[in-house]
Amino acid sequence: MKTAIIGPGALGCLFGAYLTEGGLDVTLVDHRPERARNLEAAGVLAQGVRGDHHVRVKVTADTGSLGPVDLVIVCVKAYHTEEALRCHGSLVGKSTTLWSIQNGLGNVEAMARVIPPSRIVGGSTTMGANLLGLGRVHHAGEGDTFIGELDGSLSPRAELIAKAVSGAGIRVQISPDIQRLIWRKVLVNVAINALTAILRVRNGVLVEHESTIRVMEEAVREAVRAAATRGICFAEDEALAQAKEVARRTAGNRSSMLADILAGRRTEIDYINGAIATMEPAPVNRVLADLVRALEASSASRLDASA
Repeated sequence: MKTAIIGPGALGCLFGAYLTEGGLDVTLVDHRPERARNLEAAGVLAQGVRGDHHVRVKVTADTGSLGPVDLVIVCVKAYHTEEALRCHGSLVGKSTTLWSIQNGLGNVEAMARVIPPSRIVGGSTTMGANLLGLGRVHHAGEGDTFIGELDGSLSPRAELIAKAVSGAGIRVQISPDIQRLIWRKVLVNVAINALTAILRVRNGVLVEHESTIRVMEEAVREAVRAAATRGICFAEDEALAQAKEVARRTAGNRSSMLADILAGRRTEIDYINGAIATMEPAPVNRVLADLVRALEASSASRLDASA
């Protein structure tokens, strides 16, 4: 299965390394030619729960020379989804399937503005990964990865992709309700990501204090109500328990949003807490989103301890 992974971030590099090591024909796609050359020369070093894996992965910025592939795995930040597909449209042929395993809401919809929806399958993953440097990834935790047709059918192509990726060592399950799984991850992200970025703490700190637990709980309650307006219903108690359990289970992890703030990068806040605030009266999510946006905007003006 000829596969292209758009996005050489933590998740893209991790999938690229494991799938290449598992024997799949994989190419990582970067939009920066120089970085692509450097990454291909250096290879991907994945360290963490599976030990050390140094894998030489094919990398390119010239997708025109790569041509149509069987599978495109989309791993870019949510705000780059549409632009990335327009830039790398030559990867998509008549039989190409596109699979999003991104964070947040709206990725499938952004893809459908460029590619016919019939070519798209939804996805979600709970694998934990942090980018430490060019091609250096900390695999912080195993998790489950899901794939599913947007109409809920159980298709041969989803089965084929799941079998190929699982055979390379990444656990993949087919889901008849992939939108629910995307939302389930969002319910966790609204509780953890923004708060860890604002407070600059690891995930586990959030469940150590009553004040942060209260904020987490209200953010999740608002998100549960927003999901219900889209016809996706969750039991509030179960959603709250899941968010806290993920924070405990990943206690030592830095959330992706915290990593972005520390690195001075744009975050995906508009697609997580910010998205919830546009769907339903959600004052806690709105404040969390505004505070993260303020962190992004004021990074150059922030005082240090000596000021």
